[in-house]
Amino acid sequence: MALRIADDFGLGRKHDRVILSLIEAGRLDGTSVMVNHAIDAGDIARLRSLRAAGAEVGLHLNLTQALPGHEQVWPLSMLLRPVLNSRLLEAVGVSFDRQTHEFVTLFGSLPDYYDGHQHCHCFPRVAPLAARLQFGPKTWIRVPLPATWSGRWRNLRAGGVKGVLIMALAAQARSAFRRAEREMNTDFSGFLRLDDPANVRQWLPQLLSKASPDCLMMVHPGDASDEMQCEGHAPQSRDCETNILFQGAVN
Repeated sequence: MALRIADDFGLGRKHDRVILSLIEAGRLDGTSVMVNHAIDAGDIARLRSLRAAGAEVGLHLNLTQALPGHEQVWPLSMLLRPVLNSRLLEAVGVSFDRQTHEFVTLFGSLPDYYDGHQHCHCFPRVAPLAARLQFGPKTWIRVPLPATWSGRWRNLRAGGVKGVLIMALAAQARSAFRRAEREMNTDFSGFLRLDDPANVRQWLPQLLSKASPDCLMMVHPGDASDEMQCEGHAPQSRDCETNILFQGAVN
């Protein structure tokens, strides 16, 4: 079965507890953490225990979502520019190092992997900074690019035209990660129109059922009633993903 990994642990307490419950139920294989000062200590302890039992726990590098203790963020349109000034690049590098340090403080070791909120770690001028982060012997970094043309087409049908940009950025970032000799996932799936719950209900079961055993499957489960939500994500879409994963619609 594909490796199922949830984004956005740390976004909100109700989201966090949904993700923890899914991991405990064997419906998820891990999650990536948006480090910030509001995460409940008890939830961190639960996630540490799950990690000790084999769950993958990564660092969800964040440059765009304001969270308690993480207020220095930038517009997505600015970070996507092919040229960034040296002051901004230095600030991004400092933010990445601080987030890594906070992860180690919370979990006692480097992340099992790195990925990025809104795939920021794959942006043209940001990917080299992500490639220079601290990596342990088994640390890897996410590349959001399906391995086959059929997988790319399926994800584009599910996720829409924005997937074209993300895949192009991922292909470019993969070159930067390879030059730095970083380990990466070999296959990927999980593009959805997260602003459209009907799309999630239609496509998530199909993406899960078609994912190969070596595929990294990105999901965004959560709780629609959590006061913390992401721009561009319909709260009900998180409920849809939660229900599909809990129901075990795909075994």
